[in-house]
Formats: sequence, C-alpha cells, structure tokens
Amino acid sequence: MKRHDDGTGTESDPTDTWQNALAGEHAAVYAYGLLAGALPAQTAAQRQAAGAYALHRKRRDDVMARLVRDGQTPVDADPAYATGAVADVADARRVAQAVESGLCRSWLAVVGVSTGEARAYAAAALTESATALLAWGGAPSALPGVS
Repeated sequence: MKRHDDGTGTESDPTDTWQNALAGEHAAVYAYGLLAGALPAQTAAQRQAAGAYALHRKRRDDVMARLVRDGQTPVDADPAYATGAVADVADARRVAQAVESGLCRSWLAVVGVSTGEARAYAAAALTESATALLAWGGAPSALPGVS
C-alpha cells in the first residue's frame, strides 16, 4: 500500500483505497450475516442487521465491479473475521459499531483521493456508514472516519 511521505499512514493511491474499502465491505457482509443469524428472528435488531447485510453486499459487489472495470483484481474476502461472541443485542451493537467505524475510515480515505462520480459514491458510502454507526448506538462525530 502506498503511503504519504509524512508518515501519517494515510493512503494515497486510489486503487489501494478502493481495495481497502472492499476489504471492509467483505468484513461487513460477514459480520452482518453472522448478526442476522444470531439475533432473535423478527426483532428490530435482527431486521436492522439483515438490512445492513443487504446494503453491504450490494456495495461490496459494486466495488468489485468497479475494480474489475478498472483492470484491477479485487481483494478476496477472508474465510472468517474476528467478531467475538455474539450472545445478545449488546454484542451485536459492539460488532456493528466496529464494522461501521472501520468503514467510515476506509471510505473517508477513498473520498480523499477520488474525484467526480467516484468521490460522490465514496461520500455516499461514508455517509451511510456514519449513519449506521449512529443507528447501532455509536457516538456522534463531526468528522466520521477521523480518529
């Protein structure tokens, strides 16, 4: 991954940022599939997880198609992701907050190195992840994705 010379660890290569966002979307699909299956059926939290699963699955597929269109090989999903135990809604909130917080950082990086339609897509993804973070009980932030 290419980095700025200032040592901040900020991604500067557009392809790297899209690949990192895709990796985050892979993790989100895994996590929300796990949550939707672990939470009691027909509860608000289960429906929220199932909706997030569908949204992130579409976003993952969109990003993969974009990378292929640009002549890149999309990163593969890991076989599994560390989520910790999911025994109740509090655990689900913890996992979802971690996923969305990470996606805020990833999509902010894409916004920072993109222009035009690509930037608009990334900004919309950042906004959706920031909104989802709040919906799962995360703390509001004036600058989502900035630590």
